[in-house]
Amino acid sequence: MNLDNINKWLTLGANLGVVVGLVLVALQMSFNTETIRLQNAGELYRGFGAGELVLMGDTSGAAWATAVLHPDKLTEEELGGQLWAYYNNMMWAAMHSWHAHQEGLISDESWVFARDFVAGSLSFRVARIWWEHAKEYYEPEFVSAIDAEIAQLDPTLVERTLRQMISDVKKLDLDATMTSESQTR
Repeated sequence: MNLDNINKWLTLGANLGVVVGLVLVALQMSFNTETIRLQNAGELYRGFGAGELVLMGDTSGAAWATAVLHPDKLTEEELGGQLWAYYNNMMWAAMHSWHAHQEGLISDESWVFARDFVAGSLSFRVARIWWEHAKEYYEPEFVSAIDAEIAQLDPTLVERTLRQMISDVKKLDLDATMTSESQTR
């Protein structure tokens, strides 16, 4: 073998290396572009969420409890401002997770956690009514994923659980508990 042949093979190898390098750079740029796009979407969702948090105010927990336990006593402000904002905020976070999952940027487990959390939080009657009216504002594929999970859950799960917790707490004999704790010290 002479030097000319070796030089030709080395040149061919170097050129192939350059082509492979350019392909890898193009793939990385594409991935970075998708990542930036998803980050921008996340910022948009966080901006929406910040606005919704202002609407929720300091008494959204009371509005939620009223919606679960005494839906007939729920005011328009509680439903239209606090609960709607609470659920929008939660849905935007879940939708952001869904987008990231679609792009392969978060694991199946992370998406399933977000989906299951949202579906579980919709397991009471007022929340289901909210979802039926609000889901038209979300992407159809996302809605389908949430609806599929909701269909598997009891629509009174949250209400039954909260009522049982309240009942159990009311059964506590706090005076006896406090007396026995102070005697054991």
